[in-house]
Amino acid sequence: MAPDRSPRVLMVHTAFLGDVILATPLIAALRRRFPHGHLAFMGAPAGCGLIQGLDGVDEFLVFDKRGADQGWRGGVRRAADLNAQKYDIGLGVHRSLRTALLLARARIPRRIGFATSPLPWLYPERVPWEPAAHEVERNLALMAPLGGRPAGFTPRLALPALPPADGELLPESGPGPRVGLCPGSVWPTKRWPARGFARVAEALAEDAGAQVYLIGSEADREVTREVASLCRGRVWDMAGKTSLRDWVRLMAAMDLIVTNDSAPTHIASALSVPVAVIYGPTTPALGFAPWAGRSAVVEAEGLACRPCGKHGSRRCPEGHFKCMELLPPATVIAAALQLLPRGP
Repeated sequence: MAPDRSPRVLMVHTAFLGDVILATPLIAALRRRFPHGHLAFMGAPAGCGLIQGLDGVDEFLVFDKRGADQGWRGGVRRAADLNAQKYDIGLGVHRSLRTALLLARARIPRRIGFATSPLPWLYPERVPWEPAAHEVERNLALMAPLGGRPAGFTPRLALPALPPADGELLPESGPGPRVGLCPGSVWPTKRWPARGFARVAEALAEDAGAQVYLIGSEADREVTREVASLCRGRVWDMAGKTSLRDWVRLMAAMDLIVTNDSAPTHIASALSVPVAVIYGPTTPALGFAPWAGRSAVVEAEGLACRPCGKHGSRRCPEGHFKCMELLPPATVIAAALQLLPRGP
């Protein structure tokens, strides 16, 4: 009997925003593999909000693991909802116990996950998770039980099409290139010091005539205010003043993004905006380097303590924070100037 080319497929990924963007090539591969199937994506509220409307996805399901769906009761309730939808295939992209239990409780017949997931036996079909591979490639490995990548498939990061930023969202200040600085991160040790970002803002304004925007969420307001207070000259602090969708629209209007190793790295890559990425406790070899487009990696080399973890941490385990403190602004400025478009 020929395989079902129109199955109901559920992909679960409730991790951070950057992780969700790095899983969009898997969405595209699934759509190519099952052009007439029903493809559902389940993610955390922010992740779903970020890619809502992405081409190829038929259904977006919010799993609010820190709110309405938290705890075992929430998981059981949502699993019952999924069971009623009769999915044929479930992919656990996020290597979490919650995801493995959710798909098992939903009684989805074909469950595909990573061999390194918690309780891996909950996935009847398991694939290796390769530490040395890029996260995009690791995610695409989940296609192996489904026949592998479609022929001729080229993985690209993707975001929904959004209208260009308007004047209210993008204060105009002059003819120079627009540079977005993203000094925030969920993990404190991933944040290059605010004084460094301030020096970058000043140098790019002086040397390239750049108009500088500080970009981030409400959670980044404290650090962007600090950067703005340390700058000699005008910067536009947009952190916390936009919705998530408008945050993406603002980034799309930039000629360059300078960011810590966090979600803006992958948003910029998906938008084909040049990006300079500052790495401290993490390294590109962990699998989260810019995937495509013009980019630069900036890091303090020669430190035996790097990387100290997959995500960074609240405090430097060594107590010195050398990975960020030893990274001079001149190095970041040079990388940024190389990526800025040249004038006529």
